[in-house]
Amino acid sequence: MSDGFVFRFYEPGDNKRKSLVIFLPTKVPLDVVAKALKVDVTENLVPKNVYVMTLDNTWLKRDIFEADKSFVSEFDTFVGDINDHLLCLSAYKSGELYYCDNNKVDAELAKEILHCGMIALFKKHSGIITSSYGYHFSKPSGDHCNKFIRASNLLVSSIEVSFLAISVLPYLRKDLKRIYVDTSSIAYFVSIAVQLVGGFDDGFPSIESFESYSVLNEPYDFVEDISSLLLISATTSGSLVKNMLSKTSFSRDQLVTLFHINLPNDQKGVFDISSVVGDGLVSKRASECDFCKRGAKLIRIAGDQFLPENPKHELLVVKKVDFEKTREEFFGQFAAEGVLEWNTAVSSNADSREHFFIDVESALSLTEITFSKHREKNIKRYVSRDLDVVVTFDDAGSQALKKEINTYLNRDNQLIKWLAPCEIDETKMSGAASVMVLVGAITSGRSLLAISRKLRSIDPSSTIVYFVVFSKLSNKDSLEQLRKDLCQGGHELVILSDCALPRIKEYTRTAWDWEYEILAPYANEDPFGGVDEKLPELLAVRSTRMEGWSSDPNSLFLPDPKGKQLGLRRTFAFWSDLGFSDARLKKVSQADVYWTIQCVLHDLRNKSENNGLATTYHTTLLSPVNFDRYNDGVIQACLLRAALPVELDYRVDLVFSRQMTDVILSMLNNWDNAQGEASLEFLMALWTKRLQVADIHLEGIVDLKNDAMPEAILLLLDRLREYLDIT
Repeated sequence: MSDGFVFRFYEPGDNKRKSLVIFLPTKVPLDVVAKALKVDVTENLVPKNVYVMTLDNTWLKRDIFEADKSFVSEFDTFVGDINDHLLCLSAYKSGELYYCDNNKVDAELAKEILHCGMIALFKKHSGIITSSYGYHFSKPSGDHCNKFIRASNLLVSSIEVSFLAISVLPYLRKDLKRIYVDTSSIAYFVSIAVQLVGGFDDGFPSIESFESYSVLNEPYDFVEDISSLLLISATTSGSLVKNMLSKTSFSRDQLVTLFHINLPNDQKGVFDISSVVGDGLVSKRASECDFCKRGAKLIRIAGDQFLPENPKHELLVVKKVDFEKTREEFFGQFAAEGVLEWNTAVSSNADSREHFFIDVESALSLTEITFSKHREKNIKRYVSRDLDVVVTFDDAGSQALKKEINTYLNRDNQLIKWLAPCEIDETKMSGAASVMVLVGAITSGRSLLAISRKLRSIDPSSTIVYFVVFSKLSNKDSLEQLRKDLCQGGHELVILSDCALPRIKEYTRTAWDWEYEILAPYANEDPFGGVDEKLPELLAVRSTRMEGWSSDPNSLFLPDPKGKQLGLRRTFAFWSDLGFSDARLKKVSQADVYWTIQCVLHDLRNKSENNGLATTYHTTLLSPVNFDRYNDGVIQACLLRAALPVELDYRVDLVFSRQMTDVILSMLNNWDNAQGEASLEFLMALWTKRLQVADIHLEGIVDLKNDAMPEAILLLLDRLREYLDIT
């Protein structure tokens, strides 16, 4: 949201459902507020309450919201009754929060709002730089640490800075003449706070930087009287304040630290970030540093801006141990069974397709697996004989589940009302004794939340069971939040199988979108293509298939240069312990393999920086070694398509680029045998720029062109040559 800052928080004493804060420093049209509300609820489920907060209490009045019928209608749709769930707040120059009726906000609630907003920004902008096993930091104090707070990372938006500045206002006395900061990077933040206060006795105080610990080694001309204030950007120990107190005549009240952890009780601090940093922070003297003893590289935090000397880049090798036990259990039951599909339409609307599609009907037909017994046990547990209403979605998976529940109930189902979501009448649900909602698979849970809003008039003594076969929510936090939102009032959310997957939204550009877009100008059907050259037959067939939105589970990837479909050989490391028979392995599809690799990479991205792909300070790329370890063309294609472009951008380091280039050269030199079966996938990744190497190495790739190569390879190499001609 460009006009404001939006975040969530738990109100004091309630950790079941979060409330939403929309911070607007200045007046904006109500449709902007409504849009921000809609976007957030769509992504993050229904909030308990909505707080609209501003710095200017002259415009934010409750009646302007209530008078706008369109806003009231949208609010009711996405949250509930505006009279029960909308609150208006203003921040005064004192730093205190007041409701728009001029009643003061409870101190504990105000503290929680300001704190949670700061934490949201700290996470969003990566306020802490974390090292990996291979390196650590030397702070300006000389101590060595594995985590370093960099406050300036948060100061990128004037709106967000204005929100943070509210917490500093209580420290800005009217008699201040000068404010010293330990780094010029927070001067902007301080100037915003000064402007919010205004009305100083002698005009706006000056803001000066004394460059942190350098002031302790060189004389600095402080004015050490009561009209001065010192702001320290961040600390993990309070050592700078201790040194300042010992070497100057400033009092403790004149030294304030913004972002802090482990702050001594006798020091003043504004933002406690302990909950974000956790217990893993280590800071020791250089002579006692365990990281140095272990041989980890030392990165010096230097200069007035507290910048690491040089960003680092690392390679990650995907290993069998990265395929976790829960993943083994899932794929052991559903891989190579026609259950895991791709790019499949979920309704009559051809444009409504799921990138990761589970054929629930096929999964329910599998009777010789643990899942079948688990399902039967839960049906017996949760399908009660007093069941009054069953709500079922119209997709094939949900209808298959309905059929199974219907069979279980047998003759008892005559008294049950079977409804589609659109048939629910809220006014007639108050008398329902027991309601069950049947869903084949969920990706975000929004459909269940929409149903829960329609069922909110149900009698408090009645129960609702949300019965879901598969959950594809991207992480545990999202799943637990959905559970909290749905289970208020004693209701139940039952999920038979959970498979966390990356969230592929409508606007997400997948590797296939990149491929389609780059092939489209060559298609005869595109009157504006502007490309006279025709595609070789192999690529022309591919382009036609993509235009037809193919969901064939064996057409995910380009074939080998001879036109043969990429298939899986028996030695697939991640499935080696699953005990698949030869007959079952013959049923393996490209979609099965793609699902597997996507799950492995998704888990690595969600891991800590030391073990996975996620990183704040440096870039982690998929090591070229992966393409030697996993030498099946279909696995290599999965890695290329499942990885993010940043994970395949080897230009960051010439050594990495050389290594990746060697892999590609080996592929092209063996295009006519199994070692080079994924040649077209590598060249397509280079053409779409999802995979990138340094130009000097790309030149070596295109120079490999020779007339003996198939037409498809020759065309792709010519397109890559054009990139070099442009540069």
